[in-house]
Amino acid sequence: MKRMKKAALLAIAACFLPSLCACGKATMQIDDNGTVTELEVSMPRTVEQVLGDAEITLNEGDEVTPSLDTKLSEAQEISILRTHTVKLTMDGETKEITMAGGTVGSLLEKENITLGEKQHVNHGMEEPLTEGMEIKISYSYSITVQCDGKTNTQETEAETVKNALEELGITLGKDDRVTPAVGEAVTDGMEIVVNRVTTETVVETEEIGYETAYEDDSSLPKGEERVSRDGENGQKEVSYQVTYVDGAEEAREATGETVTKEPVNKVVKVGTKEEAPAAPAEAAPAEVAPAAPERSVVSKKAYYNCSDNSHGYYEITYSDGSVEYQEF
Repeated sequence: MKRMKKAALLAIAACFLPSLCACGKATMQIDDNGTVTELEVSMPRTVEQVLGDAEITLNEGDEVTPSLDTKLSEAQEISILRTHTVKLTMDGETKEITMAGGTVGSLLEKENITLGEKQHVNHGMEEPLTEGMEIKISYSYSITVQCDGKTNTQETEAETVKNALEELGITLGKDDRVTPAVGEAVTDGMEIVVNRVTTETVVETEEIGYETAYEDDSSLPKGEERVSRDGENGQKEVSYQVTYVDGAEEAREATGETVTKEPVNKVVKVGTKEEAPAAPAEAAPAEVAPAAPERSVVSKKAYYNCSDNSHGYYEITYSDGSVEYQEF
């Protein structure tokens, strides 16, 4: 009789237990990729039913722990790792990576990326991944910048010379010169030089040199020169466009001029008069030779031409021994 009562009690208890569980409540905690939701639900429930009660929709690739078909009978945490597609840029190359849950650090670990001493990432290593997140690994460089009389050495993560100057707050004028060019990629140890270039218009007064004109003058002896009018320089105002580099003049270009005073040419007279020929000099009177002693003809011989006996010459010998010849 006692055994029958015990069996009957167990049978009754077995009938009532399901209803007791069905009527039990439990507070479930759902961690949806870092967002925590608490929800009181009736027990027992499957993970999929609990997520339905919380109106949480899963996407393809999302990972749920415990699995969706797990039947829950007590308070428990459900974890959802959402699948995200993120962009990772490194060394100028960008690729898309799909990953369920995780942080920036776990993504780099998955990609076997270890950051070097001068490498930096644009998000915290513990920051959870989100859909469309752009993760960029950049480098820091030691650069020297010369500008406006100052030299700065600093670390920068700028990719180009232009970015580095903007980071330093350096604004370029339209004519300023930058070496290397603003589009060049920054490298470690790079020296960047900024030359400030300005231009202005300068007006200067300059002399205009006079010229010398030569005029013939028949009243002057040939070859003789005489200044009849002195020359005088003129003046002009010349406009220049002057280029300065870091305050020092580099070049200038004349853009116009105005004559304010005309020059006066020098005039030189050049003689063309021919001089009259000089009169022949009068012969000096001959000196009177002392009277020669008288002489007498000693002999006079006639010599005739062979072809003509009417012509010939005389050979005359004088007493002083001199001889003369006379034709006849």
